[in-house]
Amino acid sequence: MYLQDIIGGISFVVLLLINFIILLIARILLRNKLYRRRITHATCIMFLLFCFEFPLIFYEGTSHVAYIYTEPLHAKGSEIYLIGVNRVDFQFMASIQTVEDLLKNQQVPFVNVDEITNLVLYKSKNQQILKWLHLQKNELEQMKDNVNHYLGKEDVRINEFFNQDNIGGNSAGLGLALTGLILRGDLQNNVAIAVTGAISETGNVLPIAMLKEKMLIAEKYGLPFMIIPTKNAEEAAQIQKDQNINMKILNVSHIDEAVQLINEMNDKIKVYT
Repeated sequence: MYLQDIIGGISFVVLLLINFIILLIARILLRNKLYRRRITHATCIMFLLFCFEFPLIFYEGTSHVAYIYTEPLHAKGSEIYLIGVNRVDFQFMASIQTVEDLLKNQQVPFVNVDEITNLVLYKSKNQQILKWLHLQKNELEQMKDNVNHYLGKEDVRINEFFNQDNIGGNSAGLGLALTGLILRGDLQNNVAIAVTGAISETGNVLPIAMLKEKMLIAEKYGLPFMIIPTKNAEEAAQIQKDQNINMKILNVSHIDEAVQLINEMNDKIKVYT
């Protein structure tokens, strides 16, 4: 019922609490040892479930999210543009139109506004719990480790990116790795290219979220090319069709493929000039 948006997070947690109390009372009143043992197990499970779901009450009220235009970042001389999206959560808003009207009144340029479902909130809660328990590494820290591992050493200029405020996620990994190769002279690039994609330690390019917003931002700022993960290629093709995006979209599954594409594009420029 919660995941289907029939009830809210507070109602869900209250129902779990009521079930726990009922089981606890049943355990106290029962005299049969066999049933009492079973009720004890059920009570313990219900208590653990209640503790696990309790943080949902802190997500209650978050109703919509707006994706705000963010100017692409790039290191001077690299022509690699990192595409990021500024996300702003809204609480207790009546509709998408209400949020859009608010942003327009405040003259805040936005890509789009989405309604947040309970399923989205539930996933966010679970991810946060895993981070609290140190069972899941922070995406930003993981991206930093993967980029530095691929490059073979830490680069002061790349690390400056991680010291900025309001940086999150892991989708800048591919762009940072390519930037690192250019800054240390292992790769040359004179073509303006938008890049998005997470990477593994070995350079495999992993899929990313918010692709639609990133493509629209890259299009808005007039970037002619965009490199994305191969696993996002089908999604990108549909977005490009639906949004009438004129950029050339290139997809790669490994950093080496991105390097090859960049070399080919720069070779074509040399031929034309």
